[in-house]
Amino acid sequence: MNSGKEAGDRSWRETFGVYCHWPIVQIFLLGIASGFPLLLTASTLAARLKEGGVDIETIGIFALVGVPYSIKFLFAPFIDALVLPLSKTHLAHRKSWAVLTQILLVCSLVGMSVWTPGMSILYLGACALLTSAFSAMQDVVIDTLRVELVRKDSQGAAAAASVAGYRIGMLMAGAGAFVMATYMPWNTVYLIAAGIMAACIVVTLSLRRLEGLEEAVADNAYDESEARELSENSKDVVQRIRDAVVHPILDFLRRPMAPLILMFIAFFKLGDAMAGSLSMPFYLDLGFTKIQIAAITKVIGVVAVLGGTFVGGFMVKRWPIMRVLWICGILQILSNFVFVWLAQVGADVTVLGVCIVVENVTGGMGTAAFVAYMAQLCNLRFTATQYALLTSLSSLGRSVFASVAGFVAAGVGWEMFFVYSAGVGVPGMIVLYLLERRTRELEKITVTTPKDHLV
Repeated sequence: MNSGKEAGDRSWRETFGVYCHWPIVQIFLLGIASGFPLLLTASTLAARLKEGGVDIETIGIFALVGVPYSIKFLFAPFIDALVLPLSKTHLAHRKSWAVLTQILLVCSLVGMSVWTPGMSILYLGACALLTSAFSAMQDVVIDTLRVELVRKDSQGAAAAASVAGYRIGMLMAGAGAFVMATYMPWNTVYLIAAGIMAACIVVTLSLRRLEGLEEAVADNAYDESEARELSENSKDVVQRIRDAVVHPILDFLRRPMAPLILMFIAFFKLGDAMAGSLSMPFYLDLGFTKIQIAAITKVIGVVAVLGGTFVGGFMVKRWPIMRVLWICGILQILSNFVFVWLAQVGADVTVLGVCIVVENVTGGMGTAAFVAYMAQLCNLRFTATQYALLTSLSSLGRSVFASVAGFVAAGVGWEMFFVYSAGVGVPGMIVLYLLERRTRELEKITVTTPKDHLV
């Protein structure tokens, strides 16, 4: 009896103790480095622009700064193919790229601290775009390091540590930046952000791979001649791009419903994106303080979105994916109307809290269902690349469409802006209807047609 209890206790200790292992701690810290720059070019930057007197149309255009995140899969072949100096081993190759992107992030964030909206909106925008691009490149390297630094039996813990670190990084750049901006100028806040990214370089340089890790990774080393040949051979780069991008795209486009699927991927989250792109200027316009925004929209919002994601994941497990997409898609659309209520009420902290909870719970549910659907679409031969391409398409549509949100808000006011943002979610549901109907038609053909006649 006692031996069984001791074994059970030891099992629990081993399960939770893995999070104290140094490689998992490293991945947690890398997750912070990955999530930290995101909001500095998104909602935090939008608040800075609003307080700097920038018009709402221009703030909306700044949503285009997020485009590099949408095309980051294009960076991967170059990061794999181009070997930097001193990269004599596989791990050194990854670390060199990570350190390079982090140095570039420090420089671009210093640029964002130097150029204020009042000095030059163009230069500030250029620095923000560079920050976004370097951050997207860093994400590619960190995602790879997360897989290669730990053994297969620790990958679940590594993923959890990475997500937790990413969310903390976002909190630091969101709630943390808002609190600091209450007591100091925005340029000082961005200079501190540059210092935090500089500290991440120390973490990257400390990375070590565990002894006894899979030989396929641990023994994958470059010698100097191989590194020189690979860096000088442009054909290798072209071939890697073809293998990483072209083949998976062609495989996907051969599917009978590919155009409808791609339209749905692009449209499903547009309403949320349009409303979210101007949320910070909206809260500031109503008269909320930065402390209130930090506490409610960032801290409570993160808890709410995690709860919504859990609920959405439970629904996907219990029900057909199409039914879940319908439920979550409709709830996403309806959630925009709580902001119409907030626009009518004004700076009421309780109403803001209700709005944030509703919006983040429904958004988290929609994201869980959306991610599950995209995962089911991937060919097992091209899972990683096709999933990256689908998420990039979704993000690209949101970034481009959100860039016109400022013109809509300026033209119709906040109440009608959120009504319109709800309407923007309707095309996605129309495409979902067409997609579901076409799926049923193909299923009938598959059942009634002999296999020999199917192409």
